[in-house]
Amino acid sequence: MKKITKIILIILTLFTLVTIYSYILVIDNLPNTITIFEGEEIKLNMLLGFKINKQELEKTIETSSNVENTTIGSTNLKISLLNKKVKDIKVDVLPKTKVIPVGSVAGVKLYTSGVLVVGMSEIEGIDEKIYKPYEKTEIKEGDTIISVNNIQINSTDDLITQVNSSNGNTLKLQYIHDEKTLECSIKPIKTSKTEYKLGLWVRDSAAGIRNSYIL
Repeated sequence: MKKITKIILIILTLFTLVTIYSYILVIDNLPNTITIFEGEEIKLNMLLGFKINKQELEKTIETSSNVENTTIGSTNLKISLLNKKVKDIKVDVLPKTKVIPVGSVAGVKLYTSGVLVVGMSEIEGIDEKIYKPYEKTEIKEGDTIISVNNIQINSTDDLITQVNSSNGNTLKLQYIHDEKTLECSIKPIKTSKTEYKLGLWVRDSAAGIRNSYIL
């Protein structure tokens, strides 16, 4: 009987600790500020016992007479647990906006082949030394690499393949700069047993910035 009671107490203790920890996590993950648009509903993940005091939101939010100020108003959203305040969240309310594109399209281009250079970076070779392979070239951010050793480049995967298969030999790059097709030579640096790099941040020409790679 004592053994069963002890097991029950242990289970209850563990359950209590897990519950307390869950509530602490919820409170810790609550944001300090929230920005919403007019009419947008605030959604927060809560556990049983939490209460959101939305009375301040339901009231008329202070508006600024300054027409250059894009914030309609702000207030504090009170979060309570078992009727005890645990946090204040600042809420900024923005006016609903509508964007209507007008005018004529001018100077918009999208390259569907090649890879775009979006940055440069020092790299550490397999010998633990720091290199800048691009330093003696004329390649700039915004240039588009279109071929390596006369092999057309359509994606970052193509460029990675050509660089890694170079065995460290100098490569001839063809790239577009200010609508001009130029060439340069660059020697890849060995960074591991199977990898070589140029120190360039690149991405597919039609891809988003989040798809950038250091090469």
